[in-house]
Amino acid sequence: MLTDFEALRAYLEARNTAVSSIRDVVETAQKIISGGELSESEKRTADLLWHLGLVLKTPGGALRPTAQLRTVARGSLDSYSLIARRLARWTPMRILLRYLAAKGGAAGLDDVAEELGAEMRGVTGKYLPVLKLVNPRLKAPVSKPFNPHVVEAVLFKLGAEVGLLTYDRAHKTASLTELAEEHMEQQDTEVVRTAPGSPIVLAAVAAAVASANKVHIISPWVDDKVARALDPLLHGRKAVVISREPHDEPHRRGLEILSKHGEAHCYRHLHTKLVVGISAVVTSANLVYTSMLRNIETGVYYRDAPPALRLHAEEILASARRCNQS
Repeated sequence: MLTDFEALRAYLEARNTAVSSIRDVVETAQKIISGGELSESEKRTADLLWHLGLVLKTPGGALRPTAQLRTVARGSLDSYSLIARRLARWTPMRILLRYLAAKGGAAGLDDVAEELGAEMRGVTGKYLPVLKLVNPRLKAPVSKPFNPHVVEAVLFKLGAEVGLLTYDRAHKTASLTELAEEHMEQQDTEVVRTAPGSPIVLAAVAAAVASANKVHIISPWVDDKVARALDPLLHGRKAVVISREPHDEPHRRGLEILSKHGEAHCYRHLHTKLVVGISAVVTSANLVYTSMLRNIETGVYYRDAPPALRLHAEEILASARRCNQS
């Protein structure tokens, strides 16, 4: 039911989330607007607000309110309506709504946690080296955000508070509302954003790398940290890597790691950052740790790579030559 990218994005968008009610959302919005210092729990709520597109992050991690956040902070009917629309597009909620629809409109907590949790463990296990770049303490596959606690305390509860779900607490069952059905959507193209602590572009790159038997990996700069994380995903695949000539030792080692799975070509005027398999991502981020995990970066993820992107990858390859990695 889940694509690899959906599962990775769901984990990254929820890993810091501990919101228990809309009241938390409204109060955190008010504090961000007033410039007050956030508690640890409020910082986790602010992380959700960023994923909902309601706050901005600077490279240093400081938060800036959007105009929409001021609507949320009022705690009015308009704020609930806005939160409902944004929450329906939040990846964990989007997956849950689609799952409930596939189950006839309703499902119990145990079924959600068992079925979606198992899918999450499968994907996070496959991409564990990539996820360890984000969270070095991660030792094993995880089911979050579809473990029982998060499903009940966050997804079911928040969904019910804004009218996306009806929640029968006695039987621990959630049902879709008409509002949820209006907001359900399947996205074949997604904007991906990275900010400190929220490396969604990295997830898109990893999913694209693992999406095909032959993949083009194109980036002016590559480092060994990111290359090592992608290395296990390339086993059994052919990688066509295009970069600039290595400018330092991490760059040289990164190309060496990736070229074990195919070939490394260099193009001195390269600016494109593109990974193309069955899926694809075009991004502003280089394949280096700083770009992937610390910078403000953006990109577009395609569930099915457009033919024009495949053609562009071949055009760049035709302009490149084998790298001199000595």
